[in-house]
This record gives sequence, structure tokens and C-alpha cells, in this order.
Amino acid sequence: MSVEGKITPGGGQTSPEASGLGGLSRRHIIMGASLLAVSGLALARTPKRRYPDLSEKFYEGLFPSSFGNWRTLPVSELVLPPESEQANKLYQHILTRTYVNPQGVGIMFLAAYNSEQLNNVQLHRPEVCYYASGFSIDASSPYDIPLQGDDYIPARSVTATMGSRIENILYWTRIGDSFPQSWAAQRIAMTKANLEGYLADGLLLRLSVINPDRDKALTQMSGFIRDMIAHTGKQSRQVIVGNIV
Repeated sequence: MSVEGKITPGGGQTSPEASGLGGLSRRHIIMGASLLAVSGLALARTPKRRYPDLSEKFYEGLFPSSFGNWRTLPVSELVLPPESEQANKLYQHILTRTYVNPQGVGIMFLAAYNSEQLNNVQLHRPEVCYYASGFSIDASSPYDIPLQGDDYIPARSVTATMGSRIENILYWTRIGDSFPQSWAAQRIAMTKANLEGYLADGLLLRLSVINPDRDKALTQMSGFIRDMIAHTGKQSRQVIVGNIV
């Protein structure tokens, strides 16, 4: 004997379509609606791309090849990120130069950029690259680069050694509008941007001097970057230091 419907409190019957929409129970309908709502919320919160890709020519033009008393040399001893498929995903652009002034001070310069930072695609901090290249990391600590007035760049000072070569490094990472001075802070900056609904871009700007005198090297590199910023336009400053200046 088949069941045609369900007995209602008033004694009547309801059809299977009315009670279960073709065999689906009310519970299934509510669960389905909830899942759709969650899916819609997740889609709405998916971080959107905020920064466009930059062409190689445009990116290179953001950093002047000569300014003030500084000129570029055709050769470089820069320590570069290791080449691999993963490393190629980390950076859309890697610009390397060596600048020299009339006093013979040579500053090695690297600016690496990616228009979007993801959990599995994010900037490598120089301590990783130097260690992978055979250097020992003798010191690494936060360092604020003073600019005009009360402005400064939250950066990091590193001393790396390999044999007789002692290299003092000054670098910062910009993740969107943040300047994390540690790996943990870098992850937090990425997560914060994602929660705000966008994918942050990422810049690693690294200066280094082969000089065992840390204080003197930091003074030289800080002066160099202040001079560079003073000789760049708004687009360049936006990439280099965001909204700091």
C-alpha cells in the first residue's frame, strides 16, 4: 500500500511535492539554502586583484640609473634569489644595479616586485637568499631609515659573511601599504590585506655594501636611498615607499 501524502492536524492530506518538493525534506532545503549563503559570502570575500602588472620597461624606469652623485656600473656582485620554478613565481621583476659615487663608494641595489602576494607566492627575505648562497648571517635586526621630518622607512639591517667578504645589507619589504620588519609581520600584512578584500602587491628593496664597518655602511646606504627618493617622481615613490612620503 503506497502512501500518497501526510496526515495534517486538520485531518487532510498534503501532497509529496508540498511536503518535500519532489522528495526533499524541509531539513534538506534549509541546509541547501545555508550552503548557498556560505558560498555566496565566501565568493564575496575572495580577495580581488588591486594592482596591475607592470611592463619590464616601465618597472625599470621607476628607478633612475643615475641621480645626484650616483652612477651605475656595468658589473655587479649581487647575491640573487636562487633560480627555480618557485622563485620565478615570487617575482615578476628583479632589477639589479651597482651604483658608485665620486668617493668610490659602491652600493649594490636590488628591487624585486610582484603585483600580487599569495600565501604560496610571497617575497623571500634576504636572510634566506644569503644563507642559501653560502653566507653566514651574523646579525639581523630592525632598522628605521630616517627620511625628511618624522618620516622613516621600517627596514632591516643584516650582516652576512662568507670567507673574507663581509657584506652589510639594508632592506625593506612593502606589502601593500605595510612595511613588515619580520617574516611573521609579513604574513600578517598579507592576511590583513586579504581580509580587507584585496591582494596586496609586494616589493623587496635591498641595498648592500661590502664593508665590515656596519655603522658606516648604514649611513652610506641611508643617504643613498634618501637621495634616490628625492630624485624620483610620484609613481616611483609610490612603488618604493608607498604612502610614507
